[in-house]
Amino acid sequence: METKKFVIKIVVMIVIILVLVIGLSINQKQVQKNKSTSVIIVSPKGGATLFQKELTEAFKYKSFLDKGDELAKQGKLDDAIKEYETAFSLAKISGAKAVAILAISDAYEKKHDYVNALKYVVIDRDKYISTWAKGPVVERALYLDYALKGEFDLAIEHAQKALEEDARLPNVPKGGSPDYIERLNDLKAAKNYILSLKKPK
Repeated sequence: METKKFVIKIVVMIVIILVLVIGLSINQKQVQKNKSTSVIIVSPKGGATLFQKELTEAFKYKSFLDKGDELAKQGKLDDAIKEYETAFSLAKISGAKAVAILAISDAYEKKHDYVNALKYVVIDRDKYISTWAKGPVVERALYLDYALKGEFDLAIEHAQKALEEDARLPNVPKGGSPDYIERLNDLKAAKNYILSLKKPK
């Protein structure tokens, strides 16, 4: 997720820069008047206001996403989910929506709320992930479904496959991203915890 978030943050910054460049070109058309060096600034009606609004929303989106990340690190997952949901509602491009959806699903999975984690992973898989990057997300949906059913051996098997699929993607650390490693370890811990409850006392 860290790699994906980094890529999306880069994309968001590129979009902001493009909006700035386009906004400046719209708002600062220079027209020479007679032989003098006077400049007339021409702007479509409401252009500057629209530009400012788009820029403000992009920064708000990022601030809610960052706040959610900070809350998640503190273990305040319910509060983090609210921040991510707000970020999702502010996102204008599908890449930004994908980052927010991924963050929401991660927070639910950390809570072991596999119902909601699966719901958001399926949305991510079906709406936002490019075909070339779907492998790990498809496996993630499978392992969450198995975990939801309490079939932890199959869940762990598919979490391992998700990690392997993730490791094949470009710009991912060798061995897979830390998020997929953490999810696999969490499932193993959940299985061990359930098995410990079944041991005779």
